[in-house]
Amino acid sequence: MAKSYADRIVALVDEMKKNSEDMRIWANIPLAMDALVLIRTIPDEEEETPLGKAYACNAVLEQLSEYDVPRQCLLILRMELDYLRASDEESDWLKEEDILADIEKLEAYTDPDNISNEEFSKKYGRMLKFDPIERTSLWEDNIYKAELEVDKMLKDVPRGMGFCHAHWPALKRVLARRGIPWKSPTELNPRVLFD
Repeated sequence: MAKSYADRIVALVDEMKKNSEDMRIWANIPLAMDALVLIRTIPDEEEETPLGKAYACNAVLEQLSEYDVPRQCLLILRMELDYLRASDEESDWLKEEDILADIEKLEAYTDPDNISNEEFSKKYGRMLKFDPIERTSLWEDNIYKAELEVDKMLKDVPRGMGFCHAHWPALKRVLARRGIPWKSPTELNPRVLFD
């Protein structure tokens, strides 16, 4: 018997959680898109409520790095908001104002021409400096493949404390080969100790 759409979505979210636990959150980028297709196409006979779809969107969002794929996250947030608004059920924890605040934040993040890194950081409490290239669609379009390449390069390096010191230089090299000049958090925040 074929799995229901809901079961397939749950399986994808479980796989995404595993990736996140394994410090491979970037691997969730294509899985999130697969989950969205399933959420959008749940057949009527499965009787999934709009609130259930909003919860599914939220579960997917929790397994993505919003600053690596802000445009993808905006798409999911807008879907989540539409489903929440379409629901005649009340949610105890999913609130329209919270979703709207997240949308506003990521719209600001994806608008570097009108909101500087400094303005964004001050308004949204981002403490560390970050490279402006991270706010571009060029970054978002390349981060999955770049991280996949880095993952293969560092397959024998233990993940955990100190992994960033191997990861960021490798990512910098891979991005440079793709024509993306990137400064790592260690370069931009020289007085900060990263573990």
